[in-house]
Amino acid sequence: MRKHDKCNTLTRLLNFNTAGLPAKPARSEKTAVDFSEEDCWCLLWNNVSCHFAMSPWIKSYLLLFLSPLYTVLTSLEYEPKFDRPMVNVTVKEKNTAILPCSVNFLGSHEVVWTDQFSTLLTYQDRRIIDDERLSVERPYTRDWNLHIRDVRYSDQGIYNCQINTTPVKIKTINLVVLVPAKILEHLSSTDTTVREGDTVTLICNVTGTPHPEVTWYRKHGRGEEKQKVGVNGEVLIIHNVTRYCGGDYECVAFNGVPPAVSKIVEVFVEFAPEIYLPNKKMRQEKGKDTILECTVTAFPHAVTLWQKDGVQITTSTLKYRVEVYDEDANQLTLSLRVFNIEESDFGAYTCVSSNTLGEDQETMYLSEHVRATVTTKKPSTSTQNLYIPATSHQKLIVSRRPPVARPSATLASGQSLEGLPMENTHDRQPTRRPVYEPSYRGRDDTNKRILATKKKENASTRPGSVSFTSQTLASILLAVLLSVML
Repeated sequence: MRKHDKCNTLTRLLNFNTAGLPAKPARSEKTAVDFSEEDCWCLLWNNVSCHFAMSPWIKSYLLLFLSPLYTVLTSLEYEPKFDRPMVNVTVKEKNTAILPCSVNFLGSHEVVWTDQFSTLLTYQDRRIIDDERLSVERPYTRDWNLHIRDVRYSDQGIYNCQINTTPVKIKTINLVVLVPAKILEHLSSTDTTVREGDTVTLICNVTGTPHPEVTWYRKHGRGEEKQKVGVNGEVLIIHNVTRYCGGDYECVAFNGVPPAVSKIVEVFVEFAPEIYLPNKKMRQEKGKDTILECTVTAFPHAVTLWQKDGVQITTSTLKYRVEVYDEDANQLTLSLRVFNIEESDFGAYTCVSSNTLGEDQETMYLSEHVRATVTTKKPSTSTQNLYIPATSHQKLIVSRRPPVARPSATLASGQSLEGLPMENTHDRQPTRRPVYEPSYRGRDDTNKRILATKKKENASTRPGSVSFTSQTLASILLAVLLSVML
């Protein structure tokens, strides 16, 4: 400690007032910084004299008492010290790292920063090296903080804040730089093509601090959500690959430091074609158009075509038109439109597909469709009155209607009655049938049949009796009348 610091401290300690009065200022224009040791003693004695009006022997006694105290104070020195001996600082890559260093009682000592390789970085508040990212910031007088802007992973390590005491005092700061997950493209898998039944290995090589965890996902088709596959790790192995194992595989790497990163690897599985026919038999009328379709699943799609009776169909004429629709990654629909169907267009149509791994074909048949013809007789609405002679001098009038003609259908061979108009029996009102069912040969035949039937009934109900008819009764009445007149 310098002499003026000691003098100032001693003056502050002994500048007291026993009577509770404010201390009188020293009768000197010199400041404590300019005082020598003798001046300091003189100032001290003057302060004591001002506060205590005592006899000379008391002053001598106090002087003897204060001499050892002054010796102790002059031997005491305030050493610089740090607020904390060691600090851990964690920061994300590309942010600003602040390494704190606060010093108490620095005095005339000096502060420097060094790295783990003992390289001198700063001296007091000035930067020594040519790295412009480093600077010393002092928000408060005792602060000597080291700022590292745009921090890199290579900046991670031990930093020392030092004071040039004897021995040197050091504060250690451990800088940890967090690095988000990153996928090493040159060490990871790209799009892969394998054959059905083989084994495929997918690699997703990642780096980061801390080391990221890798999770694998797969998307089965368009618009579907991805699903987790396999176990966590940088390597995914698929044994005995099938055509259903193809698609997009995504590896997602994350170590707790945002953001997470991902990479998509597409797997192509080669397999022989498979053909599916929605309809194997179709019918169509002559003069109309029709569409034949077949669905082909294969990878790769090499040759897909239509054949008619074993001959390849071409679109060079206006008779046919072929269209292809993509259904999925490995699936397509082959459509064949036939215009203005003729008799020669009926027959077998074959869908053929082939690639380097195999071939497949399916056949469908197109035949003629014949509509059913229906003939209907118009029912008669006229009525006829049938006069039937009855016993007991009454005429029986029977009203009959001709029966409703039922439609007769002429069907082609191999066709059903489905779709033909039928008589609606629910709307018909029940009619009372006549006692005698007449035939339809004419009125005379009907009357003869009715009379014959009546005679038989009378004969069966009255055995041995004479049956009178209207004619017999008329003859008798005429004979009686003539006899009376004569």
